[in-house]
Amino acid sequence: MPEHDPEQELGPKITSALQDHADLTGMQKSGLAREARRRVHRRRQAWSAAAGAVLVAAVGGGVWGLVGSQSPVASSHSDAASAPAAGTAKGSPGIVGPRLQSVCPGAPAIQRAAGPNALPAGTGLDLSTPVTGMTACRYKLSDGTVLGQQSFDASAARQVVAAIRGLPERNPELPVFKCAPQTAKPAEAIVLRFDTADGVREIWVEYDGCESPGFFTGTHIYGLYAAPLKLFMVGAVRPSGSTYLNALQGW
Repeated sequence: MPEHDPEQELGPKITSALQDHADLTGMQKSGLAREARRRVHRRRQAWSAAAGAVLVAAVGGGVWGLVGSQSPVASSHSDAASAPAAGTAKGSPGIVGPRLQSVCPGAPAIQRAAGPNALPAGTGLDLSTPVTGMTACRYKLSDGTVLGQQSFDASAARQVVAAIRGLPERNPELPVFKCAPQTAKPAEAIVLRFDTADGVREIWVEYDGCESPGFFTGTHIYGLYAAPLKLFMVGAVRPSGSTYLNALQGW
């Protein structure tokens, strides 16, 4: 009978234990790998969803750019619409926006009158009357076409009235013309329409032709000076020039 050798019995047990450990370690590694892959996959899904949300928000808001980018991005049309338009009279005090309907009549009294200084009774503004607003209407006198119009608030209207009230009847620095009747009539003129408690009252402004330039109220004549003109001759109301404006400085 062979002698019992404990080492021979121990060897296979150790070998088996080592194998079991190796198998367990492999299973653990395999399980950890699967878990790692699963977590990476979930993270990728989360990032994809987040990126999609950012893209939708960017497209909906009209802004394009990389997330986290420091570069400026283009503004949306709604942002552009809220910005002040270029070329508006932003710096001119007293100018107000256009009203819902035109405040300059298409067939003005100045076109039907005998001349731009012949206001019908009850039309002109008494310069002592309180005013709450004003609209400047520039007309082509041959057919009454409105060449330009601009509305002003009460403060600006009062400034215009005050600037006219202190003027003499004639500006001696302006030339005196002798011309034929067919050339004497002005091609255009401006009507200042003032809002008052009694309705609209007007001052007619003549600066063209070769008759008598000035501000006309129907009861008074005030000479043509630059100080009142530059308060309301803005935008389309401002002429490019005229017989008397070409000789007048500072308007």
